[in-house]
Amino acid sequence: MTISKVRLWTVASLTFVPTAALIVARLAWGDRLPPTVASHWSGSTPDGFAATTTFFAITLAVSLIASVVAAATAIRTSDSAPLLLSVTATAGATSATIWILSVALTLDAGTPENARIGWWIALPIAAAMTGIGAWALAAGDGATAQPPLPTPTLDSPLTATERAAWIGRVNSVWPWILSAGLTALTVGTAAYSDWWVAAILLAATALTAAFASVTVRVDNSGLSISSWGVRWKKIAITRVKSASVDTIRPLEWGGYGYRITPRGTAVTLRSGEAIVLTLETGRVFAVSVDHPEDGVRLLNSLVQSS
Repeated sequence: MTISKVRLWTVASLTFVPTAALIVARLAWGDRLPPTVASHWSGSTPDGFAATTTFFAITLAVSLIASVVAAATAIRTSDSAPLLLSVTATAGATSATIWILSVALTLDAGTPENARIGWWIALPIAAAMTGIGAWALAAGDGATAQPPLPTPTLDSPLTATERAAWIGRVNSVWPWILSAGLTALTVGTAAYSDWWVAAILLAATALTAAFASVTVRVDNSGLSISSWGVRWKKIAITRVKSASVDTIRPLEWGGYGYRITPRGTAVTLRSGEAIVLTLETGRVFAVSVDHPEDGVRLLNSLVQSS
């Protein structure tokens, strides 16, 4: 994947700008800062409070770390750049917006207890969605599709009575990174919402982490995919027309994770080799996996003998 430096630095600015706004706001308010601010609301009424300086220190640390990661990502181009920049943009914009809004509402009300959030809740929600814009901008440069590699087959196809199995695995770092970003978003959102919102985000975090380690199994029944010992995808051998080894890239399938596109379905965990199935319906199913050749050989032999 090729992403221009200008585009990378433009996307990185979605992290830099909120960080700069946080620092400017702190300097502009100066001695006007209240000692305590409303930091959590139940509906429009505050039910949580925080020391302003401590709150600022935590927010500034998060924003600065996000900015450093964004700068490093812009300097060193990689396939993970869209994901990293979306996480840093979300962390930077959300943390800065939460602190600025908390201080502004407290100053406007006169006391932390009288602060009312009202429709201003839209601001941290919009800030949390900054990562989507960062992803869209960073992913705008497409990659040229590579031709498929030769289709491996067994020298001697299996007979109807023979049994065989192949297991492949793939580990990926992006789910851990995204899970960390979702955790930060959970903490930030929890400051402005009820416990069940945080519970939903935590569930999303767990689902994302499931893609950190994926096992692909091929046997006489077909191809299955599992995470942490739990099988969550199965394609029967009777549905498979042929299998091949191909090089896939997440951006060609709409991103990382479980992707459903007009061309087919893919489990994209990283750029590189994958098992690609052509199904009887004509659709394609692809899954990233390390060293897939033997798995494809077995699949094609099973298709021939079925």
